[in-house]
Amino acid sequence: MGARAPAQEVPKWVYKLFTGHAYPFVRRQAKFAKTAQPGEDRPEPTPDEIKAKFWEVYPQCWLKVLQEIKTGMIVSFIELGRYEAGTFQEVLDHPEEFLAKTYGKKKIKLNFYLGENFVCTQNFKAAGWTAHDDGNEQGMGETPKESHGGT
Repeated sequence: MGARAPAQEVPKWVYKLFTGHAYPFVRRQAKFAKTAQPGEDRPEPTPDEIKAKFWEVYPQCWLKVLQEIKTGMIVSFIELGRYEAGTFQEVLDHPEEFLAKTYGKKKIKLNFYLGENFVCTQNFKAAGWTAHDDGNEQGMGETPKESHGGT
């Protein structure tokens, strides 16, 4: 498989997310694509090998949008949406604006997958989200309790 020219530009934050050390999926795929002699460690991939593997993996990835919900000390996530491979360029180009417009004031996690394999994630505080009590239009998580006096 030769190097392929990207159909669209990828924002720098996306390339760094996929190829950095925090989420080793692409780096590991590039490393294990190399041959190794029995008993020897595989050499680390070069920047060009990582870039080539990125362009092999990224175009096939799909995206899951999750909302973080905190109830007491427990953090959970509800799925807000899914985007198939190649259908989420607007999310990547202007994530804060897109997420605020589409999902409102929430703490949002974007999870990228290759098939069933988790690749990487990025968190966003959309539309000025500052606390878990914000953005509870869906009735999720804890909401402020009204005091009516008495018990």
